[in-house]
Amino acid sequence: SPRWAAVTTTPDTLLNPGFLDIYRRRVLGRPFAPRGTTHISVIDGAGNAAALTTTNGEGSAYLVPGTGIMVNNMLGEEDINPYGFEKWPEDVRMSSMMAPTLMIGPDGEMTAIGSGGSNRIRTAILQVLLNLTDFAMDIDEAVASPRIHFENGLLSIEDGFDESEVAALTRSFPKVERWDGRNFFFGGAHCVRFDPRRKNFSGTGDLRRGGVSVVV
Repeated sequence: SPRWAAVTTTPDTLLNPGFLDIYRRRVLGRPFAPRGTTHISVIDGAGNAAALTTTNGEGSAYLVPGTGIMVNNMLGEEDINPYGFEKWPEDVRMSSMMAPTLMIGPDGEMTAIGSGGSNRIRTAILQVLLNLTDFAMDIDEAVASPRIHFENGLLSIEDGFDESEVAALTRSFPKVERWDGRNFFFGGAHCVRFDPRRKNFSGTGDLRRGGVSVVV
């Protein structure tokens, strides 16, 4: 799930040979993903920001002729359609767990963030934003820090928390699953920030989902 931070986003720069060379060297060699969710966050030199999340869901295995674009299959997503293919009511738009997010700070700081990860999308984004605001972490630490997720009575805990904190959580949540290291399960919160006071761009791609960051 690549994620870009760009100083400018005009057709000239997007198609610039130097820019395309960066793309080829840093993105094209990464593992191929035929399904799932991708998020891209962009902020340009004028402070314009965009957060875009797109998904194939479970994937339909059908490519639109001549485009290379796979038709999605959201009816196969058990999280939002738990009753199966034939049970969704006609002429009713499906909701989405995707939550591309922009956050503007009191001094004009701009943050663009989003994630893949089904039901873990919102908890991943929320925890990164809390790390940035309440715990004053820099962007790399905020994204890399361990996460938790609570669903259907099960508390999932990523490795890396202080053991005293884990002990306190397990006393409150009797059903706990602990994960080793950083895991794909906890989403991929690809994030960029712009500080207008320092004219500083920063970004980080969540390594849980093969994220990358480029400032040009």
